Amino acid sequence: MAKLALLIGISDYQPGLNALPSAVQDIKAMQRVLQHSEMGDFANADITVLENPPRQVMEEAIETLFSGRQKDDLVLLYFSGHGVKDEAGRLSLTNSQTRKNLKGELIQTTATTARFIHGMMENSRSRRQVIILDCCFSGAFAEGMKAKDDNSVDIKNQLGGEGRAVLTSSTSTQYSFEQVGSDLSVYTRYIVEGIEKGAADTDNDGMISVDELHEYARKKVQEAAPAMKPEIYAVREGFKIKLAKAPVGDPQLVYRKEVERWAREGKISDVSRRILKRRQGELGLSVEVVAQIETEVLEPYRKYQANLREYEEALAEALQDEGTLSQHTQEEFKRLQQVLQLRDEDIAVIAARITTPPTSPRERGGEQQNEDNLSSEKGVDYTKLRDLLAAGNWKDADLETYQVMIEALGNKWMRYEELQLLNFPCTDLCTIDRLWVKYSNGRFGFSVQKEIYLSVGGKLDRKYNKEAWEKFGDRVGWRVPGGWFGPKWITYYQLTLDTDAHRYAHSGHLPARSVWKRFVGLSGSIDTIDYCWEYSLDIFSCIETCKV
Repeated sequence: MAKLALLIGISDYQPGLNALPSAVQDIKAMQRVLQHSEMGDFANADITVLENPPRQVMEEAIETLFSGRQKDDLVLLYFSGHGVKDEAGRLSLTNSQTRKNLKGELIQTTATTARFIHGMMENSRSRRQVIILDCCFSGAFAEGMKAKDDNSVDIKNQLGGEGRAVLTSSTSTQYSFEQVGSDLSVYTRYIVEGIEKGAADTDNDGMISVDELHEYARKKVQEAAPAMKPEIYAVREGFKIKLAKAPVGDPQLVYRKEVERWAREGKISDVSRRILKRRQGELGLSVEVVAQIETEVLEPYRKYQANLREYEEALAEALQDEGTLSQHTQEEFKRLQQVLQLRDEDIAVIAARITTPPTSPRERGGEQQNEDNLSSEKGVDYTKLRDLLAAGNWKDADLETYQVMIEALGNKWMRYEELQLLNFPCTDLCTIDRLWVKYSNGRFGFSVQKEIYLSVGGKLDRKYNKEAWEKFGDRVGWRVPGGWFGPKWITYYQLTLDTDAHRYAHSGHLPARSVWKRFVGLSGSIDTIDYCWEYSLDIFSCIETCKV
């Protein structure tokens, strides 16, 4: 039984392909954790490292990796560099000699096709094969990968499951990018971190399996760069192949996992801080060590927020200079979006916030709150709602929104379920939404929620679209990781409602009470937002009709 790895990094390219300085650093980082006796435990002699190889050298090394193996051998191929697709959508991995013709098309004889690697995998006797691809369009590699069955193989516990697994930094249609200001690419950084810190060992059994490593890296990448969507493709039990060891009972690792558990949206709440303070004392960790761990855990989300701010600042400056963006400037911003790894829905929210015209003199740097337009078709007094929002009292403002909406639709004693939200008076809806958007600096409001819902593929047809609704829930923070069966919908009491919510809560997080079917009261009701899509879509439709 042997463990063998081939690490390929391509940083230097021919004209037509951009250099990738991090690729060579990626393979050095992977080599470090794989050869460490307390981590990957690969023998140094069994790790082959290729920096900027030509095609023939690269393909010979791949063939050598897979040929002459025993059934119980673990074979790992790691690649960091450009991935390119031909006109038929077939993936090839680049090398230092890869070129494009004058039309910008790949010269296919200068790159290594996924089909070539598939062939090497098929011909290998090894039944434990792991491929990790940190490149553009890497999800296309698994297309055409076949299972290989041999019932005579005895699966050994120390190596985990038998089969194949492919971990990719992106889908078959996505680009992957380097992390600005980092030595490593985004994806490889968290692959390495998961092994080096032991944090990927989610079941605390002292071993890191392929699926655990993927899930750790995927979560971290999506916190830092939501536009990237790492994927895993497994044949048979390939996802259970064990790649590395992890310490059991290590105080720093235990504390790291506690921080991972309680941190939310780049912040640690006051209650969670008490929990962590107690755990710090129990584990005997110094203030310095704890601070370093928390910084590392929270960094991905904070990086994402910094990227959002950078894009918004650039867009505001460009609009001030040009008014209407030229075609060239729009192309520049598309590239900036890719470099910052931001999603289309992120850009939509930023654009809506910047381009929404002021609705009162105060928003234009003018005077008083009493100049807000508090118009109502039904004689509803919106002064209290305005004052709560102006004070940043989001919790009471959310409840007040619920009350004034009932009043605008009928009377204070009607059950909310009996009301027809599609008939909501436009003047009142505009007033409520305008106040929310204004006092949250464009982060909250029904119109903000509507734009987010449309940006994730939702339609205003009052039909339940499970995929779009779940994506919407993820975007506005109504659905969070951590359930037994994956992401779960939160209850009303789990909303972010403190006075700083407009600074770090998800865009569109509020208002929420007005689309809950029943209030979560002392009776123990645990109704969640999952069941409230009808109310939200009714309000979104009204927003569209009223041209809010």
